[in-house]
Amino acid sequence: MTGRTRSGVALVIVLGLLIVLGTVAGEVVRAVRLEAHTVASLRARTVGRYAAESGIALAEQRLRTLLDSVASAPDRIALLNDREPWLAPLREVALGDARFGVTVADLNARLDLNHSDTTTLRNLFARFTGESRAAAIATAIREAPLARLGELSAIPGVDPALALAVAPYVTVSGDGAVNVNSAPEPVLASLPALGEAGARNLVQRRESGERFLSYAELRLGAPRGAPPSGGDDVEAVMGGRATRSVAPAARLDAVMMPTRLLVISRGWQVGHPLTHEIQAVYAIIGSSLRLVSLQERDR
Repeated sequence: MTGRTRSGVALVIVLGLLIVLGTVAGEVVRAVRLEAHTVASLRARTVGRYAAESGIALAEQRLRTLLDSVASAPDRIALLNDREPWLAPLREVALGDARFGVTVADLNARLDLNHSDTTTLRNLFARFTGESRAAAIATAIREAPLARLGELSAIPGVDPALALAVAPYVTVSGDGAVNVNSAPEPVLASLPALGEAGARNLVQRRESGERFLSYAELRLGAPRGAPPSGGDDVEAVMGGRATRSVAPAARLDAVMMPTRLLVISRGWQVGHPLTHEIQAVYAIIGSSLRLVSLQERDR
């Protein structure tokens, strides 16, 4: 082998080694970047979770304090129906490089799918589909209660479009009562004891600035503080809740303020897209607050 041949072979070997070393170096850089990204995501997830937990804790403490500060039922009704003044400071809160935001939803402004009777469910779904299909869906829900709202689309007859249409008006985390001071007209109209005309009347009175503080006002439109009229109606009022049997097939379980609240807290690290969300359902019993359920997820 001549010297020139040996030089050529050596050059090929060197070039091959350089290619191998370059490939190895590239893989090392990619691995380091991937590990750095994983560590950053893990940190962002941890920061987001702790921020979201802080939001839940702060909202719960604020609610407990407010409930303890009001003694009368009218004040409690006003406090829980008009949540914006005390909720606004929780919309976005900074914790170093973390942030959290809290929203609160009135679950009594929706129909609880697991607590509503077949007629009520049929009335609601019939607003978005045919009567026969609505009746079949209502029967299916009563026969197989839902654990999560996402299971609604698995009910026979419920396609994604219908599930999306009814989603703003339903829940599976309520207690069966409907807040007449906050429920939208489709929810109120689905209640057999009210119907379309009664629901429209209540909504119009609310839009004129009226707030219902007792069942007597709801039933009669009487001045606030007026005693209920006599008759055979059965009425019970406790902590803003009123149940009235207006007919054997027309029972209205109404509340004047929320008795179930959904507190949603989202936490995130500034500059990172990952968000951690916690959803906590609270029952309000008089002036006390009780945690019913809690779920969390990354978004």
